[in-house]
Parts: sequence; C-alpha cells; structure tokens
Amino acid sequence: MNKQTIDISTWERREWFEHFSRMKSPHYAVAVNADVTRLVEYKRQHHLSFYFALIYLSTKVLNNIENFRLRICDGEVVLYDMIHTNFTHKLPEEQLFRYHTAPFTGTLEEYVIATSKAIKEQTTLFGGMGAIPNVAYFSCAPTLDTTCITNPGLDDVDDAIPRINWGKYMERDGRQILNITFTANHRFIDGYHIGLFFEALQKEIDALDCEPK
Repeated sequence: MNKQTIDISTWERREWFEHFSRMKSPHYAVAVNADVTRLVEYKRQHHLSFYFALIYLSTKVLNNIENFRLRICDGEVVLYDMIHTNFTHKLPEEQLFRYHTAPFTGTLEEYVIATSKAIKEQTTLFGGMGAIPNVAYFSCAPTLDTTCITNPGLDDVDDAIPRINWGKYMERDGRQILNITFTANHRFIDGYHIGLFFEALQKEIDALDCEPK
C-alpha cells in the first residue's frame, strides 16, 4: 500500500482544497446515464457477473485519474499508487447484504471469477481485505430503475472515498442504459474529474471484445 504525502503549501489545488475544507459537508453527487449495451452482451457471452465486471472497469478508470487516489491520513493529504474495491453484495438466498473488500488485480475475467468465489465464502458483515482507505465504495440496487442514489455516513469532511452506485439497466431505443451516481468530496474531486471518469468508463465498455447486441 504505497503512498506519497502531498505538500499542501506548494500544491496547485491548495486554494480549492482550503475553500471546500471550510464547508460542513463538501460532498456532492452527479448522476449520469451510461450505455452499457456492450457490457451486457459481454457478460452474457462470458457468463460473468455484470456487477463485478462494472466494478472492475470503474476501478480501472479511477486508478488512471490521480484525484480519485487522494485521501487524508493522519491529517495529511496523501496520494495512493492504487485503490481497491469495496462493495455491498447479497447472495440469492439472503435478505441482508454484506460488505466485501477485494483487491483490484488481474484481468477483468480473473477479478470477476475470484471475487465471485470469495463472497460465497463470506459469513460475516464485513469480509475480504478489511478496512483500508485506498478503496472506492460500490453498491447496486438491481431491482430498481434509479435516477440517483444517495449514501449514508457522509458527515466526515476528511472522507475522500468515492461512492459509485447504480440500479438496473433498462432498454431504451434498443440500447441498455444504466444510471450511475458518483458521490465525491469536492476538496479533491471536481465535476471535471467526474466527467473524465464517465468518458473513460464509456470507452472501456465500448472496447470490450464482443459483438454488439
């Protein structure tokens, strides 16, 4: 878990960081419709979890954009070299969900297969790698056609972990459309960076090796 400390006095983002640090709640959310048609076809062809596949692609994009790897640890701004995945999940026979932290490693298929296996062995509320700061939080409401999803526990101004949520994908004009909500801390992440995320995520989805539906 490598990280480097940011010298705020010379940081190009210092004024913006200090401005939003004065706010009681610097968190905000943006909801965007993504075209996941190709991902739906890919998961059908390869018999993979759509949920974990999208988590993998999203985390790949997050790791490629520096601002999403910024955190506050022991009062200092730090930049991690990599972030991993923390997500909610529920087995078909269960009514209660669980949390799991999985390492971001391997190819898309390797990650999905390993993660799908790991959650089946989880019996406690929290599982996997444990509580680490260099993660992104993911959750899904797969039975709901959502337009926005809010998150609990955003009362700590130092909480810089991105939250990414979605419901179920819906067919619209022959395409599979999924509304994704991105919740961020404005001390580190601007709308510009969220725009970069969604643009890069769409490219990752569209580049999947499968025949379009």
